[in-house]
Amino acid sequence: RRPACDDGDGDTMADEGKRQPKREPKVNVISSNVESVVFELRDTHLSVANALRRVMLSEVPTLAIDLVYVDYNNTVLNDEFISHRLGLIPIVSKEAAAFTSWYEEEEMEREGQELDDDALTEVEFTLSVFCNEDETRDVTSNDIQIDRRHPNITPINYNVADSKPIVIVKLKKGQAIKLRATVRKGIGKDHAKWNPCATAVFRIPPQVQINNQELSRLTLEQKQQLVDACPTKVFTLNPDSKEIEVEKSQLHKYTYDDEIVRKAESFDAAGAIVIREKPEHFVFTVETTGALAPLEIVVNALRVLKTKMAKLSRETDKILNANETAYNDQGYQMQY
Repeated sequence: RRPACDDGDGDTMADEGKRQPKREPKVNVISSNVESVVFELRDTHLSVANALRRVMLSEVPTLAIDLVYVDYNNTVLNDEFISHRLGLIPIVSKEAAAFTSWYEEEEMEREGQELDDDALTEVEFTLSVFCNEDETRDVTSNDIQIDRRHPNITPINYNVADSKPIVIVKLKKGQAIKLRATVRKGIGKDHAKWNPCATAVFRIPPQVQINNQELSRLTLEQKQQLVDACPTKVFTLNPDSKEIEVEKSQLHKYTYDDEIVRKAESFDAAGAIVIREKPEHFVFTVETTGALAPLEIVVNALRVLKTKMAKLSRETDKILNANETAYNDQGYQMQY
């Protein structure tokens, strides 16, 4: 018979000696502009870094065209094709938090809450273009008529000077298109059109140890061969000291190919160059589609993670409290 919270080796999980030290994650922004952000996340577990990456891709709410009502279309593209192209136009989503999505409505129903009659669930765009000229007419995102009650909800780069709009379809003389498009809030888990990221990746920077004392028995030619063996040119041969050094400005390009390590082994210098992943250190690169600013994507993803953890904590407490009396007189846990 073991306590219900026994971890399997005879000690309880409440044992302080078994607990992991509390981590204090740190973030350092390396570079940031309107299109991308590069930042370091340190002193946290790989699972946390991957959770952040996945949330940025699939659970940060944005706005996108969800429904299209085609009134007239005699272009070379059919209605479904044009609807798909409209859906993939990024919509500025700074005000996405003001919208109520379908999954939030379902959550409110489960919790017994009523949806406010004034809740904002969608806005409508219109598009009406007729070509009466001999030259081909490009129908672009700038031709979309936005909802004037919500002037900040627009396609990206909407009527911005020196900015190239997104082409939807091309018209010949006599062709026309007229439609209505409904913009709704959603997440990338439901459809890629709600994904705010063009790229969201992280890499683990390398930690390089070079034993130049061990390499001192190699000839200058062999050392140069070692340096040349690395395809990413991370290493260099110091012309003064004749020692192999790390080119720190190129270290971020290293791809863990281990070519230089294998080359050192071929010279009977195994262990002279050791390359490992830096523990609990991740470098993120996040590029935006334009729906949200790169830093907004990261901050909103952290908010979503925080909400998920709070919900997990609440539900876990409910289960633990419900099971406090679920033991019989002999102390065995009840089976369900």
